[in-house]
Amino acid sequence: MHAPSPPAFPQIWRNPTLKIVVCMKETPSTEVPKSLGADMRLVRNPSDTIINPFDEYTIEEGLRQQEKLGGDVIILTMGPGTTNDPMRRALAMGATSGVLVSDPALAGSDAVATGRVLAAALKKLEADLVLFGQSSADAYGGIVPSITAEFMGMPLLSYATKVEVAGNNVTIEREAEVGYTTATAPLPALVSVAKAINNNPRYPSMKGIMTAKKKPIETWTLADLGLDAAQVGAGAAKERVTGATPVSTQRRREIYNGSAGAAQRIFEFLVENKII
Repeated sequence: MHAPSPPAFPQIWRNPTLKIVVCMKETPSTEVPKSLGADMRLVRNPSDTIINPFDEYTIEEGLRQQEKLGGDVIILTMGPGTTNDPMRRALAMGATSGVLVSDPALAGSDAVATGRVLAAALKKLEADLVLFGQSSADAYGGIVPSITAEFMGMPLLSYATKVEVAGNNVTIEREAEVGYTTATAPLPALVSVAKAINNNPRYPSMKGIMTAKKKPIETWTLADLGLDAAQVGAGAAKERVTGATPVSTQRRREIYNGSAGAAQRIFEFLVENKII
């Protein structure tokens, strides 16, 4: 008798020319105070700039896809370019290279202009799989992925908690009220990933940090992308911030001594503050 043959496992699809582009935003540290300037835009200190926390999970997913599929992971960001520290950190995590879109005319761009610029850069990169985080820690809009997809004429698979690429298709799982739903689209495609897609984005190793110093970062201007300055910046923005008021952190408190009548006073307090 011959021993039964082991079960055949499906061959992992690999593509050494695959271009995985992770769109990363540089945001102010969540641990420093924020303020608005006279132009009603957020005052940014280059020394406090970090990788958007949601994008760390996106970078991790891009690297995991590269490990399975092959190809390159390219970090794409749009910003003033006052520091390359967040980009170098992404490269130290394992990304192949970076592209920074920076131009004085971009100052004050809204979400629509940002999507327009990212779409032009992605077309120039000839990206196969584009990954976005679910939102940014400084705005929480969550609409730039869909705007970018619209400008590119590509499908958007949003809030993915699992991504699988096989052949010319990408399939995602998205959490539902009960279980999950799936969606499939042909490549090239854009995917926005939820924080739940992975639990522990990797830390840059010492070797990764040293290697990142030699990895290329290209800087592109609007002219490189063939875009008109009139389409971006504060002048083209469809929204205006006219005022802002800091959130009050003062809380009213009341100290009640003794136990007699305490429960009744707690009840009255909740009713007075319309909690119950």
